[in-house]
Amino acid sequence: MGPQASAEFYRIIIEKAKTDYHAHTGNAYPEIVIDSVPVPDCFTSTKRLEEAAVLLEDRVQRLSTFGATILALSCNTIHVLFSRLQKKTSVPMVSIIDEVTKKACTQSKNILLLASPITIEKQLYQTEMKNYTSHIILPMEKDISKLGLIIQGVLEGKDKQFLQSELITIVNRCIHTHPYIDGIILGCTELPLVFPSHFHIPVYNSLSLLADSLLKQYYKKEDI
Repeated sequence: MGPQASAEFYRIIIEKAKTDYHAHTGNAYPEIVIDSVPVPDCFTSTKRLEEAAVLLEDRVQRLSTFGATILALSCNTIHVLFSRLQKKTSVPMVSIIDEVTKKACTQSKNILLLASPITIEKQLYQTEMKNYTSHIILPMEKDISKLGLIIQGVLEGKDKQFLQSELITIVNRCIHTHPYIDGIILGCTELPLVFPSHFHIPVYNSLSLLADSLLKQYYKKEDI
């Protein structure tokens, strides 16, 4: 969901398959089916969430019939429907929320969450992090709204430098208020597209961490 994030997710999987699992011939790469679903806006409002749910239930069932052996949603916000969608298939689904939280909380104690307004409102990460000793830090309300605008800007193809500047302004304001922040979760799959590739605080890229999990399972390094 989100064509730009879908394309980046595919690129990350292929690059990691090459660098981490030494895939250099066509048959060494994982078989991937991408269904970039044109769901209505669910990251700033839940008004059309039921419409998105029905659409995604259909897609999950289609992919299951196709023969997929593992499913993943490369969108954080839509994990508000994760349990509902899992009930529509016997194929195991990997939660991006679980994977990111597990990684972040093993390495950082005070973690800034950058995510869509709905991801934050529905407490997807806050709920999962209750299982860990790490603490989650949220941006101010005005900055949460601005995150929604930045995400929308990525989808609309707005200038990346401008969007990155807006995003870093939010981050710097949060760090100024909470100087003990020692980790940042990019809890929306559009945000890695406009976040600097290098930053002075550890950054947990939800797209990259989901790719890590799927590849470990594909190459039989660990079971789901």
